Amino acid sequence: MKTHLILASLATATCMTLALPAFAADSAQTFVDRAAAGGMFEVDSSKIAEGKAQDQAVKDFAQKMIDDHGAANAKLETIAGEQKLTIPKELDAKHKADLDTLHTAKDDKPYVQMQLDAHSEAVTLFESYV
Repeated sequence: MKTHLILASLATATCMTLALPAFAADSAQTFVDRAAAGGMFEVDSSKIAEGKAQDQAVKDFAQKMIDDHGAANAKLETIAGEQKLTIPKELDAKHKADLDTLHTAKDDKPYVQMQLDAHSEAVTLFESYV
């Protein structure tokens, strides 16, 4: 599971640098909106997990997600700016609700499941635009 998540996050970061210039402006903005929301959620949820996780492996993974997705988010912002596209400044309602769930979670399971779901969504997003 851990290897799958790490590979998915690396694929996401790599695809960001390759995929964006090929899009039409409207689909590129949609892509940026969705990719940025996913990236922000990965970082924000991982910050919560890093502070609350009970399992050290989950804490370590959360730190890796903060580092990797923080860097990927910065790359996305740079590329989007070069293409005259905007980055959303806050999360959408679904992701905000997910963060609320993490704040009240009693164990690590919701974070782990959300990370699996987020990586699956990211892979689908990038595959649909590449």
